[in-house]
Formats: sequence, C-alpha cells, structure tokens
Amino acid sequence: MKIINIHHPLKASFEQKEKIILAMGYFDGIHKGHQKVINQAKSIADEKGMPLGVLTYDHKPAVVYDQLSPHDKRDIILQKNKYKELERLGVDIVFEVNYSFNFQNQSPQEFVDNYLIRFNADTVVAGTDHTYGAKDATMDLLPKYASGRFDVVSVDLADYHLSKISSTRIRRNLDQGHIDTVNMLLGRPFRTDGTVVHGFARGRELGYPTANIDHDELQWLPVIGVYIVDVWIGEEKHHGMASIGRNVTFGDKNPITVEINILDFNDNIYGEVLEIDWLHRLRGEVKFEGVEKLIEQLKSDEQMTRKYFKK
Repeated sequence: MKIINIHHPLKASFEQKEKIILAMGYFDGIHKGHQKVINQAKSIADEKGMPLGVLTYDHKPAVVYDQLSPHDKRDIILQKNKYKELERLGVDIVFEVNYSFNFQNQSPQEFVDNYLIRFNADTVVAGTDHTYGAKDATMDLLPKYASGRFDVVSVDLADYHLSKISSTRIRRNLDQGHIDTVNMLLGRPFRTDGTVVHGFARGRELGYPTANIDHDELQWLPVIGVYIVDVWIGEEKHHGMASIGRNVTFGDKNPITVEINILDFNDNIYGEVLEIDWLHRLRGEVKFEGVEKLIEQLKSDEQMTRKYFKK
C-alpha cells in the first residue's frame, strides 16, 4: 500500500495518472461503519478493475477549531495501526492530507476541483454524514460539485441495536469499560500497542509478575479496571490479565499505569513492543485492606481469566 503525504495546497507537480475509486473519511477506529464504506468502495474498484484509494487526514479535523480537550485529542486507533487495517481491507493508495485551516477553508467546489479531480477519481464513496469544504458540503450536494466528472456513492452507516455505529459511541463505551460492546462495534478486538518498561516490581513480589506498558499519549485506553487480554509478542499470542489503574492498595497518589500479567510466561521482554487485544472487563479497581486480600483477588482474577479462555 502506497502512502502519499500531502500539504495544502496540492503541488502543481502532483499527478495521479490512473483512474481510482476513492473513499473519504478520517476513519477514527475503522469500525463496522467505516468498514462498510471501504468495502463498498473496494467492491466498485474490483468491478471496474481500478485501484482503491482513501483520502484521510493526519489528525482530527476538530483540532483546527480547538474544540478538543486533551482527553479527546486521543484516537481509538493510532495512525500507523489505522494504515495496517486499511491495507488489510484492500486499500492500494492512501492520500494523507495535513488538515489545516486553509485546507478546511476551501469552498466545496474548490475542494472537489483541487483534490478529487486531481486524484483522478472515477467514483467517490463516503458515509452519508461525511462533510468536506467550509460549508454546504454534504454528500447530497457532491454530485452538483462533481458536474458529471465522477460518480458519487453515499453509504448508510450500519446500525447496531438501533444506535448508529460511531467513533463517539466507541469512545464512550471505552470510558465506561464496556469493552465487549466496543469489540462488537469494531468487528474485532480493540487493540493497543506499547513498549515494556520497568515498573515497581510489586507484581513479582505478589507472585504475579507484570509487564508494564508505556502507551503513546494519543492512544485512547479503556477505563480503569482489570481486563482479560491477548498479548502479541511478535507473531506469538499469549493470554493474560491486564490492570489499568493507580495501584491504590499501595497509595492514593500513584500515576495511572498499565500492567499485564501474561499467563504461564516468565521471559525477559523489557523493550519489546507488545500488541494488546482487550477482550473483556473483569472488574473495577479496588483498594484492599492489605496485600493478602489483594493476592486473594488476583487468584480469583486468574481463575476467571483461565475460565474465559477455556470457553
């Protein structure tokens, strides 16, 4: 898959010779709704024998308007992992545009002429709620701006239990710990990745050694709690239980950490980048009266985790 980074305005030297099918969207999460858009575009591309392209952005459009809190600036899926998913879905070319004020400030007609036409789009595909340009830029109006130069396909986003699948809904469920719902909306386990770093080694002292994971600050994480996870070390998958929390049994002012006890595993993996599939939330964080009570709970968590994987 080819990735083309674009800074507005598009350079005069830019040229896309071959006709393409183009899907548009930020695609934060690549959830089932996004997959429906991309799969529709892929079907058209296969039928017409053309490459599949995606027009997306280097960050959330709302950043331009300072509408995001530091919490909301995080992403469900980091850009590098988004592109892995796009490649898996059959995308051939990604046009990654730096989403700036000047780019957004184009009129819809300028956006179409400056980008969609120069991308040599045969057909443009997006969700029905997708917008572009400064104003009056709905998918219903895109055929008017296209003026017959390309076809337009609007895709109704899939529903789940009568509620639209959206990145907002996924983020809300992550914040509420509803990881099973998140995974159904994504159509795959919610995945993060991070580097194994040194911690306080309390887990080893308790008989439950943990890998302490340093995540990118832009990665959206599930809410504080204890989770059942799959952990990928390279191509090897291992089962485990993960804790996101402040280790409140050992003090009230600890920073939030991510620690994973990998079942039946005792290798030194400091410095490894792990991929973590978050499968199920066992419980919230509890402040125990002493270490013995904590160990009892960890044993119960382990039993529940092993039982989960035997299903």
